[in-house]
Amino acid sequence: MAARYVTELVAALERHGARPAIGAGPRVLRFSEVLDAVHRLAGALAETGVGRGSGLACVTGGNRPEALLVRIAAHLLGARLTQVVAGPAVYGLEFILRDCLPGLVVHDVPVPATGVPLLGLDDLLARAAGRAPADVPVRAREEDVARVTYTGGTTGRPKGVASTFGAMAARDGRRGAAWTESVHLSVTSLAQRAGGRCLEQLRAGGRVEILDPFTPAEFAAACRRLGRVSTYLTAPMVYRLLDDPVTAGGIPGLEAVSYGASPILPERLREAVTRWGGRWRQGYGMNEAAVISRLTPADHDAAVAGRPGLLASVGRPAAGVEVRVRDERGAVLPVGRTGELWIRSAAMMTGYWNQPGLTAEVLRDGWLRTGDLGHVDADGYLYLDDRLKDVVIVDGVNIHTLPVEAALARHPAVAQAVVVGRPSATTGEELCAFLVPAAGHAPSGAAAAEACELAARELAPAHRPTAVFWEREIPLTDRGKPDKRRLRARAAPPPTPGHHTP
Repeated sequence: MAARYVTELVAALERHGARPAIGAGPRVLRFSEVLDAVHRLAGALAETGVGRGSGLACVTGGNRPEALLVRIAAHLLGARLTQVVAGPAVYGLEFILRDCLPGLVVHDVPVPATGVPLLGLDDLLARAAGRAPADVPVRAREEDVARVTYTGGTTGRPKGVASTFGAMAARDGRRGAAWTESVHLSVTSLAQRAGGRCLEQLRAGGRVEILDPFTPAEFAAACRRLGRVSTYLTAPMVYRLLDDPVTAGGIPGLEAVSYGASPILPERLREAVTRWGGRWRQGYGMNEAAVISRLTPADHDAAVAGRPGLLASVGRPAAGVEVRVRDERGAVLPVGRTGELWIRSAAMMTGYWNQPGLTAEVLRDGWLRTGDLGHVDADGYLYLDDRLKDVVIVDGVNIHTLPVEAALARHPAVAQAVVVGRPSATTGEELCAFLVPAAGHAPSGAAAAEACELAARELAPAHRPTAVFWEREIPLTDRGKPDKRRLRARAAPPPTPGHHTP
């Protein structure tokens, strides 16, 4: 049976032929033009040997709209796609291109030689444009692997997450008319969640606009130009928009915001919701499982109206998702107790690509161990406490870093805080804080000491960081998350002139 995810996408391209579909500045492709380009690309790729079950890698230096067309063409053929948007946070590209076993690598940036045939993206586009129009039937099947998406590798080398077309269909967000009637402004990596969001928008007949690179000024200009905008932002993007004079007070045209990828500070989220208005929705998820839970627009309204604690939550489980909180032995924990989150849904990965041992560690009897620590309250709202591997053990005590980060950021001189652990000769590990100064505040030892004292007072003395580093900005992974791997490496050497011990 042909994959429903692909047949529905093709049907939408046919049904909405005259409507605008994908834009990137002045040029806008209509649905009919997207369908024509996809058929031509699929034909050109098929001539190189790409087909059902074969591997295709697409590596670009930015979020080019053409990469979306290649993705749809690969889905049409039933190929196994690995997409990479190269950037300063991407590493291990040679490993990825070997591990995903592609038969062809399409690229517009230099890529390492792995013995696999290479084809320039512009060359592929030229070949496709020169072909005669011809429909290509949907060759993908539900059970075929649609994508192998690589994790950020923040705790080790990248892991390939294999998802079937059936799982992709289960992941379809179906955001409804309130979200698809506006233009979806895509500003995060098309190789990660943004690519799927764009296809969700197209499947629902909505328009997509791709903005690359992201800056507050360009984002505001796009919102004004497009008139009615929905978007997906990472937490650092929300902070940048809040701190930039162009966007701090409001963003005309911005109607709806989804956010995720990493925890957001509740105080800063409240700032954004109250300053900008509109509909807000959080999605907590992961490559291995798609969306796990949602904090809905109604939840955000309730938080602003008198339940501020909801802004620290990631919402209730999404439709079709079961969530359990379990202890180290796998026993289900009661309401309010912190443990590892196990989830089960039709959208889960089939496993880690070429890593059966690691797959067996995280997939247990149909359940996925997320590696996230959290708890559920009496109303069914889920709260994240930390990543298992982000726990810092100080003098034998488990210190969860997220509460420490939230406490540090409550100091008026701190705009953002990220906490990691590093080895200590006296306590086993110690807490290191990386702080970004708030607008109008200069980095200082006094402010660092006050922020650390605030964390110790709000939580417990053991939660006081013993080392602080002031940063202009926090380095991010290619998925927009704080890059704790790089921060751990930065914290590891002995103290430097930029280091302060509070």
